[in-house]
Amino acid sequence: MERKYTLLAIFLIVLALGLVILPKKNELKETDPKALLSSVVEKSRYLTVDQITHRIIENDPTLMLIDLRSADQFKIFSLPGSLNILTDSLLTRANMELFNQPGKDKILYGNADLMAEKAWLLCSRYALNRIYVMKGGMNEWFNTFVKEKLLTGTPSTSDLDLISFRKAARQFLIGSGETGNASATTPAIEKVQVIRKAPKAAAGGGC
Repeated sequence: MERKYTLLAIFLIVLALGLVILPKKNELKETDPKALLSSVVEKSRYLTVDQITHRIIENDPTLMLIDLRSADQFKIFSLPGSLNILTDSLLTRANMELFNQPGKDKILYGNADLMAEKAWLLCSRYALNRIYVMKGGMNEWFNTFVKEKLLTGTPSTSDLDLISFRKAARQFLIGSGETGNASATTPAIEKVQVIRKAPKAAAGGGC
């Protein structure tokens, strides 16, 4: 797993170098090339599916989910409150206004990591802040919550709490029922019935 992300980081460094030397196509503010390359090797951009799902359930008003998958995949299954934006339209005027909303964490995800990493790099080039990647994408989310990914070894108290949370999250987001033996690489999300919850009013002031 660590080797996988090392190779991905190398790929992103090469991609970042290409972005740095590309001519500027618009008037957007650009990130300093050294800062961009430095940010590629850091892992602070990753949020886990557990962290994000917890925020979904809590109706976190600072959460903005950006689903980069195709419109067809988005219609089959999507996380509550997510927006479907394709990578090639990320930097349109309307989307830039959306991304520049104050107090919002923009979470990018595709089926796996590569698409989200490319989108993150593109956003980072133009100095958009609070941009994150859901580590593992929808494949990881599906394997964790729909297939109830098992923890190895003897579970600790924190492990048991995590298992309990995942079961509760599964019930909250997709209800109960048999999902079958889906492939780990291609989520069989067409078998999942989504139960969407009405958003609760945020207490206190805005974000």
